[in-house]
Formats: sequence, structure tokens, C-alpha cells
Amino acid sequence: MSHQKKSLIVTNEKVNNYLHDDIVFSILSKLPLKSLKRFGCVRKSWSLLFENTYFMNMVRSYFLSKDPSHRRDAFLLLGQVFSPTITLYSLSDERIENMVKLNIPNPFQEQTETCFVFDILNMGGINDIIYVRCHLRNNDLEIYTRDLLWNPTTDELKVIPRSPTKDPRSPVTVDVSVHGFGYDCVKHDYKVLQHIQFIGRSYPCTGYVSLGDITFEPFWEIYNLRSNSWRKLDVFMPTFYHTPHARVYMDGVCHWLYIDFESYLGSFDLSNETFFTTAIPSDIDCGFDEGYIWRHLMVLNESIALVTYHEKKTTLNISILGELNVKESWIKLFIFGFLPSIEFPIGVAKGKLFFKRIDKELAWIDLTTHMIEDFGAKEGDCSFNMLVCKENFLPIDRCNK
Repeated sequence: MSHQKKSLIVTNEKVNNYLHDDIVFSILSKLPLKSLKRFGCVRKSWSLLFENTYFMNMVRSYFLSKDPSHRRDAFLLLGQVFSPTITLYSLSDERIENMVKLNIPNPFQEQTETCFVFDILNMGGINDIIYVRCHLRNNDLEIYTRDLLWNPTTDELKVIPRSPTKDPRSPVTVDVSVHGFGYDCVKHDYKVLQHIQFIGRSYPCTGYVSLGDITFEPFWEIYNLRSNSWRKLDVFMPTFYHTPHARVYMDGVCHWLYIDFESYLGSFDLSNETFFTTAIPSDIDCGFDEGYIWRHLMVLNESIALVTYHEKKTTLNISILGELNVKESWIKLFIFGFLPSIEFPIGVAKGKLFFKRIDKELAWIDLTTHMIEDFGAKEGDCSFNMLVCKENFLPIDRCNK
């Protein structure tokens, strides 16, 4: 019996010693990024795999192969900010084709002679119901806004009721900032998360405004589609980074980027209505390094992605979060050097990062080949938001049942 055990140990040692690196790489490269980071604790050599170019190419290839935006019913929605029209593009496996202009129905039926424009709020991920803000204008002056839910498949609109928050008397005004929109997969309900603050002569940067003996304090509130109503939240959370492109939704959680002494990902769970944070390492975020130009949150292949661009180095990085609330789980997965023509990214789909060039032309970078190709559209004076959508033929009021 002792001889058999000794023989088995020797055999196992031989198998372990001769397990080829290609086999190990192939197995590890197919792990979820969360697990891959954890496996770095098993062996010292595995902790260095993220510095191995050959292995990281395998990880990228497998990661991109699981892109859900390749599904047949997925299409690209490209919306101009403050535009009366929406541009819809259908996606094929190789190219983006069949450009179609869409006009969202007028939600201000009682105002037929006044101009109205739409602003699609990009919340990331794959959408079936879109959150849209409509601005009613008269002689270039904004006189009213309405928040809408829009099903681009059926062209149905649902007007979200205004928050019960009343504007205090002059000179105080209300500033509403939408931080998230998404589906509560536990309670089967669509929800909107927004922050309310007040603007006045006193404490204009904090959201606190005093008028005599009355102090108006900022607060959070949430909208439920099921009840078609708003309610206040008893929660303290920081607001997002100054750009609206610093917010996304994924798997029942709204995320946004905010900056304190370092950068953080703030996350609000729509089901249990709790808030938590994930710190972002300085080597991922670039911090306040001179020449740094922007940060952009996206959802890439069902993972939270932080896109950063360094203007002086003309370097663009895409980092993926492997596990929420774990700072060390960030992985700098894509690095693109010498990209001087980029002004701002607008979205990601089909293994391509779409962006606006300095000359206002729209283009994309293929994340696999690193090739840049023009999109065939020009932004001009408008800005674009891009969403990946899927077909949904249910009425909006039935989508949560």
C-alpha cells in the first residue's frame, strides 16, 4: 500500500511538472475576470500573468467573443443631444448599415407650435426601454421639461409624472440630476433614481439654500413604474462626476463615477436600495495627472468598464472591474497608444469603441484588430449618446409584470 501511494505521488508530480503552459493559459483565459484575479494568489507565476502579452491576448479574445451585443435582435441607437430626431442604425456582424431616421412622437400635444427637443440619457448595457428627457422651448428659451420612457420597438411613449417637489419661491430654483434608470429584477419594476438640490445665492455649490428661517436641503428620490409615483429615499450618497457619461446600469444596480481624494465607483442596488463603493486604483484612473482629459463609464460585455484618455500621451485605456467592492479586481484590459484624433467616446458595441474625432467625424476602434474606421456620420454642433437596444413588443406598463 505504501509503495502504491509513493508511486501515485511521483506520477502526480510528473503530470504537474509537464502540464504545458499553453494548456494552463487556455484554461485560465476562459475564467471570469473575477476568478482570474483571485487565482493570482494560487501561484506566484500566475500572479504575473497580467504582464504576459501572449496570455492577455487570449483573455481579450475570449472576453470579446462573449459580447451579447452580437445577438440578432440587437440594434444601435444613436441619439443627438437636444435634437428633434433620433438616428437609428442596425448592426450586422461586420459593419454598421441601414441608417434610419426616427422621430419620437410629440409628448407635448397641447403645444403644437413650440419647439421640442430630445435628450437620450445613456445608462449603458443593452436596453429595451429607453429613458428620454424632452425639453420644450420657445424662442430658444427652455420653458418646460418632461421625462419619458420610450420603447423604440413599438414607438410607445410613457410620460413620467413630475416629482412632487415644488419649486420654492424665487430666487431659489430646483436642479434635478438623474443618476440611474434600470430594472429591479427582484421586484420586477423599472425605476428612476435622481438627486434634487437647490440653487440660490447662499451655499450655491452645496445644494443647501436658506431663505430666512427656511433651509432647503438636497435629497434623493426614486420613481417606481408599478406605482407610477415618486418617493424620497433616506440615504446619503455622493453625486456623480461632472460629465453625464459617468453613469451606467447593469444587473439591477446603478453605477456612477465620483471623485473625492481618489476616484470611486458608486453603486446603488435598485432592489434593496443600498449604496456601496468600489475604489479605483491610481494606475487605472490616472488621478489628476497633468494632461489627463476625461473618464467615461461604459458596460462592455456585461462588465463595468472605465475608459480613460491621456491627452499628452495620446493613450486610451479600457479597464474592467472584476468584482464590485474590491479595489484590486480592476484589470487594465485594453491599451491603445498614439490616438491623437480622439475627442470623446460615445459608446461601445460589437467589439468596437465608438468615438468623436477632433474634426467632429464619428469613428470606431476595433478592439480586436486596433484598426480605426470612419462611421460615416458627423456630429457637428450636437453631441451624441449611443445605446445598444433589443426588441420588446410588450407595452411599457406590462414590461414589469
